[in-house]
Amino acid sequence: MSDYLPDSLLPQILSRLPVESLLRFRCVSKQWCSLILSPNFISTHLSHSVSTTTTTSTSLLLLRHLSLKPRKQEHYSVYFDSSKPENLTLVKELKFTFKTRSKNHFRVVGLCNGLFCLSDDLFGYTYTIILWNPAIRKSLTLPVPRVHFGPYGPYMFCLGFGFDYKTNDHKVVRIAYLQGFNGAYTILPPEVEVYSLSTGLWKTVNSKDISCKIVEYFYSSVYLNGAIHWVCYRKREGGVFSNSLLVFDLSDETFSEMGLPRELVHVSPLDLTVSLCGELISMIWYEKGRDRGESCDCCAVWVMNQYGELDSWTKKFVVVLERGLSHAIGFRGNGEFLVEKCVGDLLSYDPESKEFKDLGIHGGKESFFLSEYAESLVLLDGISGAAADPSDASDSEEANGFPPQLQNARNEMDLLKNWYWSTLFAKASLHES
Repeated sequence: MSDYLPDSLLPQILSRLPVESLLRFRCVSKQWCSLILSPNFISTHLSHSVSTTTTTSTSLLLLRHLSLKPRKQEHYSVYFDSSKPENLTLVKELKFTFKTRSKNHFRVVGLCNGLFCLSDDLFGYTYTIILWNPAIRKSLTLPVPRVHFGPYGPYMFCLGFGFDYKTNDHKVVRIAYLQGFNGAYTILPPEVEVYSLSTGLWKTVNSKDISCKIVEYFYSSVYLNGAIHWVCYRKREGGVFSNSLLVFDLSDETFSEMGLPRELVHVSPLDLTVSLCGELISMIWYEKGRDRGESCDCCAVWVMNQYGELDSWTKKFVVVLERGLSHAIGFRGNGEFLVEKCVGDLLSYDPESKEFKDLGIHGGKESFFLSEYAESLVLLDGISGAAADPSDASDSEEANGFPPQLQNARNEMDLLKNWYWSTLFAKASLHES
């Protein structure tokens, strides 16, 4: 059939087809296979996939959680997410085969253009960072970064993941804070490395403009407008916090800061999470504080209506949960807000009616991750690899600073203990910084 099509028309037709069909069509001819594997075609297909997702009333939503019975297993589920007040409709389960060294679950650093960035750094840290595209069943384990325990000693790090539009490249950012003489991770500026998918290498970038710190273990990040955003803080005289957002531009590879609502500037940074409300930066404030127990009674949601405009921050709503909420998950396309109860149940909250709806999903503590999802061919053009054994790319148990029981969690009680110990470490770091 392609013999009767102009050469310029074939890529336009194929770029609008689903990934599953394109994987089969590689067998049609050498011409089709070469076209589908080309970087230009993969980029064009990605553009169509993303634009279709943003212009339709029904998008795809990715929800990850850790089930505990009959055995521990990470579930990556894709749902139709209508803009109408309807229940989530399951489309498919993504096949997930990776195993963590801690036998718990991965941190989902981010999901961008159908590509996951996963890190095995919960309840201990390793060097295992994986880029995974489930649509084409390809993954890539990143090389060990320059900053690790051997030459640098104890450190804490945070990650970010996003897409550089100028170079058409996916990047992972790693910010490492080295340990000072007081035992806290206080040395400024931190060491910053950026991994580029196009080169397959880490490189060191200038970090002299960073004069703030990021909360250990409980850090959060979001990718928006070509930049990665983390909650950061400074400790002023008298122990007063000064919070803001640390922003890394993936194209210029430079850092800047973005202000927060006045009400959130001086609260404990441990009680703040940065998130997305559609295409808007959102801040979630656990008003009673996660450092006062395993749950809090409510959280306030703030939204920046004009990106970068400090005066555009608006308090959107407050979620009140009588028996305590553990974690805010994020927004659905219809404006409903997903939260996790302290017992691991997933609830959907309607800000208009102020009503909760149990979604019938139960997961391990703070194992939920929510994001829009669009399939892509990223990693198909010869860039692929198998996930390495996490135990081959990790710091020793003696070096990671965690109690031995955190390395051998076997059940839900161990998960709660791990969370408790991590909270103590994070709180101690805040007090000492």
